[in-house]
Amino acid sequence: MSIKKTIKKLINWKIYYGTKKIGYIGKNVSLPFKIFVSGSGENISIGNNTSIGTRATFMSTNANINIANNVVASHGLTIITGDHERRVGVFCNSIKEDNKNHSLNLDQDVIIEPDVWIGINVTILKGVTISRGSTICAGAVVNRSTLPYSISGGVPAKFIKFYWTIDEILKHEEKLYSQADRYTREELEQIFENKSL
Repeated sequence: MSIKKTIKKLINWKIYYGTKKIGYIGKNVSLPFKIFVSGSGENISIGNNTSIGTRATFMSTNANINIANNVVASHGLTIITGDHERRVGVFCNSIKEDNKNHSLNLDQDVIIEPDVWIGINVTILKGVTISRGSTICAGAVVNRSTLPYSISGGVPAKFIKFYWTIDEILKHEEKLYSQADRYTREELEQIFENKSL
């Protein structure tokens, strides 16, 4: 690579990773120089005050990746918004993106809400919402949505416990969110009661 191209990449590091443009990057965002993007980088949104470690891979062909404000992800984060289609009588490598059967719902958004911590080498699969205040343990493969302020881990990831008590969550939310945006005690009690999700 020529010096001119290298300098251009360094100048544009907030916008381009490899040859893929990221749709939206907020303020005070810490990203590695290179994020591997498969599909449309335009489908990716990264909010303010968010930090993503090295070796991140985002696969967002026909669905969105929305990462909110104040998220921290360690190294090796992989987000995949779709599945590969299988058809009777057709080799799996013969089905290309342009003739994929989209009615099968194989592509679904991935949403990461605010105040989330994601450990090293985590994979998040299609249709998952990582709820506000969640912690995802290192090495987890997340194939279903998490509960707010929960700790999830394993392959596939499962609920382990809540990070704090209801009183601690209420105190935390009071300091960070407007009254209209906070969880109520009643909402949290219901979430704690239905923790089998």
